[in-house]
Amino acid sequence: MPLQVTNVQQREHVFVPALPGLEPAVHTEAEALGFSSRPVDGGVELTGAPGLHQEANLRLRTASRVWLRLGRFAAADANALAKGLAGLPLGAVWDGRTAPRLSVVLHRARFKGPDAVLAAAARAWGLPSVERAGPLDEESSEGLTLLVRVEGDTCTVSVDTSGEPMHRRGYRQEVSRAPLRETLAAGILVLAGYDGVEPLVDPMCGSGTFLIEGAWMSQRRAPGLQRTFAFERFPGFDAADWGARKARAEAEALASPRSALRGYDINAGSLGTARRNARRAGVTLTLERQDVRTLAAPAGLGPGLVVVNPPYGKRVGEAEDLPGLYRAMGATFRRAFAGWRAAVLLPEDPGLLRALGLPEGRNLPVRNGGLRCRLLVCTLP
Repeated sequence: MPLQVTNVQQREHVFVPALPGLEPAVHTEAEALGFSSRPVDGGVELTGAPGLHQEANLRLRTASRVWLRLGRFAAADANALAKGLAGLPLGAVWDGRTAPRLSVVLHRARFKGPDAVLAAAARAWGLPSVERAGPLDEESSEGLTLLVRVEGDTCTVSVDTSGEPMHRRGYRQEVSRAPLRETLAAGILVLAGYDGVEPLVDPMCGSGTFLIEGAWMSQRRAPGLQRTFAFERFPGFDAADWGARKARAEAEALASPRSALRGYDINAGSLGTARRNARRAGVTLTLERQDVRTLAAPAGLGPGLVVVNPPYGKRVGEAEDLPGLYRAMGATFRRAFAGWRAAVLLPEDPGLLRALGLPEGRNLPVRNGGLRCRLLVCTLP
């Protein structure tokens, strides 16, 4: 297989990984943004004009990070692998000084583990050694990370253009108990069909992640405007072009949300955290201290979407207390939010689902912080 490379004269090929269960949300979002998107295992593939990786980092709310393909070539043995790696167009992304770190994925490969790939890379680039990247969810924004994926005799090499994981928007400097990643919150809103116009209520809002993500969706505010990305340190980075992209995104954002957003929590400290996070995000939220068990219907609102990430028993509260809480929460939903849609993220526990007592709807598998969960989306009678 001849070496296939990506450069500024060609269309870009991008792989966008997603948290488990959010693949459909990433595809839906990418299509809505006008990207050419194809669902694949673990995420979506995008194809587009040069600069696509920057647009994806800037605008995608539900993606974990953005990998830009640099090349694909035949690699039946270590010599072929080294030759292919040596022929990659790295000049636009690597300064040739600090050795890149490699994230290695092998499937039906003929190499004896990742160490063989690291050794071939060091030989190809004339380096003493090359290190393997750590878990990418924990990666800092420093240095260059390449993904080397070998499937059979085919090697695909991509560069991480994000740096820090994309859930780090820049506004959430404080969290409440059992924090929810921003990408997961946005993905749940997409899967629940939130349109940015209908009212959005979170009766156990914690640090306000659902509400802030919903507000930015309602404002059409790009989620990457407040942070930096790995591609900004590439040797071929064009600061003027990136500034123009950000300026266009800023101009498209509305001054305020198109929908009403209300948050409630029994914990006053959580509400304070939510207010400060919202202020850093440039969002004004209506927040009140109330217990979900006795929450009244929001005056003058509805129908819309009520979304909640309740305790699971593994992080907050005791498991024996949960069925009663879930029964009371379900009763509140049926009483105060009749005609609304509900989106509830709950653990894989049939007993808690029964205690909730909500109508049948879509029951989608997702993961939250490594925990197997279900996302229930239904219409309340």
